Amino acid sequence: MKKAVLFNEELLYECYQCGRCTGSCPAAIVVEGFNPRNLLLKCLRLGVDSAISDESLWCCTTCGVCEDRCPQMIDVVDLLVMIMNEAARKGHIPEKVRLSTEMVIKTGRVVLMSKRIEQIREKLGLKPLPPVPVAEVEGILEETGLTGLIG
Repeated sequence: MKKAVLFNEELLYECYQCGRCTGSCPAAIVVEGFNPRNLLLKCLRLGVDSAISDESLWCCTTCGVCEDRCPQMIDVVDLLVMIMNEAARKGHIPEKVRLSTEMVIKTGRVVLMSKRIEQIREKLGLKPLPPVPVAEVEGILEETGLTGLIG
């Protein structure tokens, strides 16, 4: 069985297993089992299908700390995002991610605003949030194909 190729695998051969990407990853610190290095190596050794079904993939915050610390300058975030995109195309989207995305599609925000949140913002001295141009957000998400992936 031939492995699907999403990116130049030669990039991963530069990795010499120092573990800085995982050791400095804020998500790996708080999410048990999330290991960027292991996800990339799983993809390299076993193929992309082995990585796309791993829900921990979606714990990456794309903060870029892994790339800042990588002595081999591997584009870890780009590689993980490519794998997440492939996972989404194949229907491997965790329910929490799907629900958050549906909220963005409907309201333009991940968190539904409520009177309580507005009161807390006011108490903290924060300005009210401006209205979201939902039609514009919908258009962007439609154009990028996200709404089609969510269904």
